[in-house]
Amino acid sequence: MSGDETRKVVSGFLREVRSGLDPDAAARYLAASVAAHQLESENPRTLARSPANYAEHVREFQRLFGDFTLRVDELLVDGDRAYARWTQFGRHLAEIDGVPASGAPLALIDSACYRVADGKIVEYWIQADRMGLERQLG
Repeated sequence: MSGDETRKVVSGFLREVRSGLDPDAAARYLAASVAAHQLESENPRTLARSPANYAEHVREFQRLFGDFTLRVDELLVDGDRAYARWTQFGRHLAEIDGVPASGAPLALIDSACYRVADGKIVEYWIQADRMGLERQLG
């Protein structure tokens, strides 16, 4: 997989799917089963994500944060891998971690490294600033 192909797949995925613009476009960018490595210090784990499952994941973000905006802050590509860092801006519209909706603005900073094969994302490693979100929730 060339770096240009990897960039096209990952940037399209972030722009169309992860942004909430078109969650159902996930099948265009994700393999049938994607290894989603959740990099949490206290509980690292790997989930199997399908395009339908990922679309539902994005819809959950929309329920929690409304019509959020996703700003890609960095996208670095090396062969079949791409590192992306983004900031998601939304509002606190539903209960999160036991904290009732406040309507307050929220900003989430996440980053992920994606591996692309045969024109689809097949694996990713994601890190989220959970402490930053917790502080914003109070």
